[in-house]
Amino acid sequence: MTTATALPGAALAAPAVRPARPGETPALARVLAAAFQDDPLTRWAFPDDAYRAAVLPAFFRVHVDQCLAHRGVLTTEDADAVLLFLPPGVWEDPGLRDDGTARALDEAVDAAAHPESARRLAAITRLQARRHPRHRPHYYAAFIGARPGTHRAGTGTALLRAFLAAVDADGQAAYAETSSPGGARLLAAAGFTRFGDALALPAGGPRLTPVWRGAR
Repeated sequence: MTTATALPGAALAAPAVRPARPGETPALARVLAAAFQDDPLTRWAFPDDAYRAAVLPAFFRVHVDQCLAHRGVLTTEDADAVLLFLPPGVWEDPGLRDDGTARALDEAVDAAAHPESARRLAAITRLQARRHPRHRPHYYAAFIGARPGTHRAGTGTALLRAFLAAVDADGQAAYAETSSPGGARLLAAAGFTRFGDALALPAGGPRLTPVWRGAR
């Protein structure tokens, strides 16, 4: 599963942004788990509060590892906020090193013991696959979040700016989906525009809004 949410930033000095280092996966996964604990998408996928709190660090560890393999993890100097992304072509046509991601996610969420959450994650992936732009090279911003307590320090804005600077330097477009109003505002301020209709999840689930930013 990939999505994007974000946090509003204040008019403060921008935090320093750097690539994640090998070995930081557990800490960065915990940051994302805390950031997404009350996100509409993760609440729908993992309705039980205790299970969601227990499973999200393992869930995000899989995504951090996948993006690290493609040099697609940005964080702040204190590692209190994270942006995960994939370069052009990886989401649409995974290579051999990405083939195990789905299996790793099943193991991370203990799909056998929690079949309903496994089905909901599969439903999210199916909807994303139908909408994901193909045959249009782009970077995919997968997740962005900050540790609770840093929401007003401009971390989301700083991470997104650093990501888009790399995207623009490569002459590429960028694509994302957001499940939160804060994420939608941050992405719109960065030049993303609506990319078709929202993705409506079944069983009263939230909506994912696809957004696109053309090459600059």
